[in-house]
Amino acid sequence: MIWRGKLLKFKELTAEQRRVAVDAVQLYQHFTDLQQEYAKFRGGLHWKRVGSKEYLVKTLDREGHQQSLGPRSAKTEEVLQRFTARKNELREQIKALEGEIAARSKFCVAAGVNRVPRIAADIVRLLDSKGVLGTHLIVLGSHAIYAYEMAAGVQLKAGLLQTNDLDTLLHTKSELEIAGDVRSSGLLGLIQKVDKTFRPARQRSFRAVNNKGFMVDLIRAPLSENRPAMSLGSNEDLVPEPLQGLDWIADAPRTTQVVIAENGYPVRFVVPDPRVFALHKLWLSTHPTRDPMKRKRDFRQGEAVASLALDYLNLSFEDEAVNNLPAELTSMRRGLIERLRNRRSAQDRERESALPPGFDDVDEDSAESPARKPD
Repeated sequence: MIWRGKLLKFKELTAEQRRVAVDAVQLYQHFTDLQQEYAKFRGGLHWKRVGSKEYLVKTLDREGHQQSLGPRSAKTEEVLQRFTARKNELREQIKALEGEIAARSKFCVAAGVNRVPRIAADIVRLLDSKGVLGTHLIVLGSHAIYAYEMAAGVQLKAGLLQTNDLDTLLHTKSELEIAGDVRSSGLLGLIQKVDKTFRPARQRSFRAVNNKGFMVDLIRAPLSENRPAMSLGSNEDLVPEPLQGLDWIADAPRTTQVVIAENGYPVRFVVPDPRVFALHKLWLSTHPTRDPMKRKRDFRQGEAVASLALDYLNLSFEDEAVNNLPAELTSMRRGLIERLRNRRSAQDRERESALPPGFDDVDEDSAESPARKPD
């Protein structure tokens, strides 16, 4: 890997690392496509006798709702046959791909492209499998940066990403239509499927903590006075914490990216547009109510993601996605671009003044020191 930049330290992936990562991502995308198709076959088809006739019936959900596809005939028998054949085919394909993903996870670990903490990856993967990732929840905070660095083909300094909590943003602009099992479990019940030691930090809390101190936070944008507080599940679920400025994130475009967990297994992240993330982080770094201990990190994270957006993802800070943001965020744009441009120019000058191979820089102090006598 090659380190780039003095202040914004990151390493570009080698050609071999890129190959391993791309192969893993493409394989996982194919796997999730098959899973989504297989989900349409859940419930199954069966014959149901009503009076003197048999009808082909599709089970729609766990509550027992059914849909009739017509009386028994050559046509409905063919429908059942095609349904059963494709379902079995998909099951075998998914099983085979699970084995291939497990095998390739070892290559991801060996190549060093395994980045996301396993507990966070397992939680997000479960949220994705339940259909709430990208529809009702997105990944926010430091964990979102894993998606940006993977998209750019780089790895940022560990200090910019290390965190002991996973932030999930609940979308509250529309009514939540959630499957019955998810509604009954809520976010707390889902993350307890990953680690049963997760407990609310306190009664009616927005945060759950496991026995190792890892936290999962549920946050949301402030609601209007006539809107009731919302949560993902039942009354025993986590209660989302309203935070100022999150409405800008909730309304912003989103980015989907497959990343690699510590154990080498892929997981899909849905995160805010990197430019919106960067400007929001810079805004946070200047907000008077922000914890002073977090402001410096917010600033560095914002500049790092902005640099990736400009230099690697070929995104502009002058297009509609950014222009539609509120003045609180767009006001950060000019100074950000100037700082990154000046830093890039300084790095270019450093490369131009570098000595050819075989020459060494001589420090000024050493030039004035007495010459060493030969042994």
